Amino acid sequence: MAEEKDLRQQIVDVGRRLYERFFVASNDGNISCRLNEGEILITPTGMNKADIHPDQILKVDFKGNVLCGYMKPTSEMKMHLMVYEKRLDISAIVHAHPPAATGFASCQIRLDQDVLLPEVIFGLGRIGLAEYATPTTSEVPEAVAKEIGDCDAMLLSNHGALTVGETVLQAYYRMETLEMYSRIRLVSQLIGTPRTLSEQQIEDLFQVRQERGWGKGQSDEGQPAVDQRTVEVIARVVLKVLEERGVTP
Repeated sequence: MAEEKDLRQQIVDVGRRLYERFFVASNDGNISCRLNEGEILITPTGMNKADIHPDQILKVDFKGNVLCGYMKPTSEMKMHLMVYEKRLDISAIVHAHPPAATGFASCQIRLDQDVLLPEVIFGLGRIGLAEYATPTTSEVPEAVAKEIGDCDAMLLSNHGALTVGETVLQAYYRMETLEMYSRIRLVSQLIGTPRTLSEQQIEDLFQVRQERGWGKGQSDEGQPAVDQRTVEVIARVVLKVLEERGVTP
């Protein structure tokens, strides 16, 4: 486990990435990481993720008691604590509102059905879909608990997305992969009728994923890289299609 100072900085860096990629707006989203067996670091409420400083990140125990920090923790802390309780193999959580993924979440369309790309199997595996729950309430962790046991990325109906990982950076990379794939799904549906992978092809991909250790517990170094150029090309295509249809993003 990294030193607390380094973990705080990792949370700050990922918060800035989320804001720069427009995965969050205003005070949206929250990030946390496991510090040790009894404590986690978590972002404060009411803060833009691009503006958080390391000393503003709170240290709390697994009962939600603030051990260190002068601000209030995120209102979604209960969700984070529940995920750590269910998933002893992960040490970081990222919750954000990436536009395309959140669009699919709002339409309650599963992204692990009608799969188009091998990369989504390699990078994410099964993508969960949690039923709608009122944000900040105990309904959210209860809804997430039903799905998080066997997936590292999930859509939160009418709410956003959640990804987990061994490190904050890995959890963030999974959020990137989730959003990139959501944009590909959107563009393919706007262009025509996508050709989905067959059940046998998907089964073969999961076998490769398992053999190469790309599932639970795999480190950042093993996580398939997200090609930023591909992300940028997809974004331009999406914006062009929306512009042609008279839709302002």
